[in-house]
Amino acid sequence: MGRLLISKKLFLASILFFVLIDLPLISLVVASSEMWSRTYGGAGEDVAYSLVETSDGGYSIAGATNGNVLLVKTDEQGNLEWNHTYGGGRAYSLVKTSDGGYAIAGYTNSFSSEGTDFWLIKTDEYGNMEWNKTYGRVDAEWIRITGEVHDNAYSLVATSDGGFAIAGCTRSFGAGFEDFWLIKTDEYGNMEWNRTYGGEEWERARSLIETSDGGFALAGYTDSFGAEGYDFWLVKTDESGVIPEFPSWISLPLLLVATLAAIIYKQRLPKPSSA
Repeated sequence: MGRLLISKKLFLASILFFVLIDLPLISLVVASSEMWSRTYGGAGEDVAYSLVETSDGGYSIAGATNGNVLLVKTDEQGNLEWNHTYGGGRAYSLVKTSDGGYAIAGYTNSFSSEGTDFWLIKTDEYGNMEWNKTYGRVDAEWIRITGEVHDNAYSLVATSDGGFAIAGCTRSFGAGFEDFWLIKTDEYGNMEWNRTYGGEEWERARSLIETSDGGFALAGYTDSFGAEGYDFWLVKTDESGVIPEFPSWISLPLLLVATLAAIIYKQRLPKPSSA
């Protein structure tokens, strides 16, 4: 009886020992199934710039391959499901659209022989192109004066009204060498309005969001304002891309109101007693 009890204890102790030893190995196997890496591309240059997680648990990636825009779709383990290339250019920003498709923003050099234009591509859920739009300045005289014209889109958002907003930099318009450029379109990419922001030097918008008040915020860098060299630059606009300015004519009324308030306040102060 005693030997049987000892054998049971040894058996249970052995099981416990192996469980404790195997637990880290089991955890490692489980973790390794959730952590992986994949490469996509060939012998040329293939660069990814933007990534979204899709509703089926997979991923979509946009970038460039050998001078063309590349869109890749994978499953949840990163296995390639499909890929598409578009024209000549580069994609910097990718968003999933409400209809299950994609919108891609970047630049193209296929439609201008003297530089690049903003490029907005809309696809269906399988990456088939539905339409594309370019935005820039095709003006031979302007190009002759300024040299190559570069208009590059770096950030894209799907807006609350169903359209799109695109931010980047432009040499076609604005006040300096390059300026922030914000474009608002309808759901088919038709431009509704555009605004430039900047000074006499270099400005480039790299990131864009639609704000809770319906306006926009752009972030990038400036060489026209701030300290010497490039500085962070944050620009906040209203829903039409306008930065409300403080009217110069309002200074005099404000000064008069302040003066009047000071006089009234002074008159109401208790007079010192002559005791």
